[in-house]
Amino acid sequence: MRQSNPPDIREIATREIATPNEPSAPEIGQEAALPGMADIKPKPAVPNRPKATPAPKVAAMPVASFFDQSRVPFENPVVPPDRRPELLRVLAEEVAACTRCPHLAATRTQTVFQSGTPSARLMFIGEAPGADEDRLGEPFVGRAGQLLTDIVSKGMGLDRSEIYIANILKCRPPENRNPLPDEMANCRGFLDRQIEIVRPEFLCLLGKVAVGAILQTSVPMKTLRQRWHRYREIPTIVTWHPAYLLRNPPAKKETWEDIKMLMAEMGLKPPKS
Repeated sequence: MRQSNPPDIREIATREIATPNEPSAPEIGQEAALPGMADIKPKPAVPNRPKATPAPKVAAMPVASFFDQSRVPFENPVVPPDRRPELLRVLAEEVAACTRCPHLAATRTQTVFQSGTPSARLMFIGEAPGADEDRLGEPFVGRAGQLLTDIVSKGMGLDRSEIYIANILKCRPPENRNPLPDEMANCRGFLDRQIEIVRPEFLCLLGKVAVGAILQTSVPMKTLRQRWHRYREIPTIVTWHPAYLLRNPPAKKETWEDIKMLMAEMGLKPPKS
């Protein structure tokens, strides 16, 4: 069967791309309760189970076992679609007032919270705002953002307004450096609450920073690609960050393979050229 290619990433070399060392994932704090959900009845609590006997240590650990801690079900029920915008607005105000990372709060122009619809089937999660995002207050609006828009529209046949986009950090790190572990830990509760409010059908993690933070693993990207993972109850796929693709164009072919895998699960077909 002939495979389809997105218009902007068709003619790409097939050589392998060296994968940089992956950072260790940050410690994840407890999930915060969602505001305004007191009148939504939760599911009945599951009775406590006796502790299982610890499994013996083995020499090699299968990749799948790294994600067991990410499979804990959501505690709160699904938020009705008509309530999501207001809950996200309240959360965005909380983010805007945050000073947990004083050095980031002092250097940011503004916080960068979200883009897209809270009723999206698909949520993309990136790393942190850059200079353009810090200036405009919206994630993925620079060159990397344009590439993501092309992947979504030209490759997947979706409008950007049909998806939801967020970042691990809501503030721009100085000089666009990688987020620090304590910064990601401070911001993680906000992202967890975003995901729980939107409750998308699918997650797509962009780049090793987002992958390490969400899946809580330091397994290299080349090992995690082209397979399904799970965050809580949500099927999750990983691929290269658009900024990495700008620096390493041959990796666009790998990203297109990941996106096709995602589209097949979503029941989407590439738009006709």
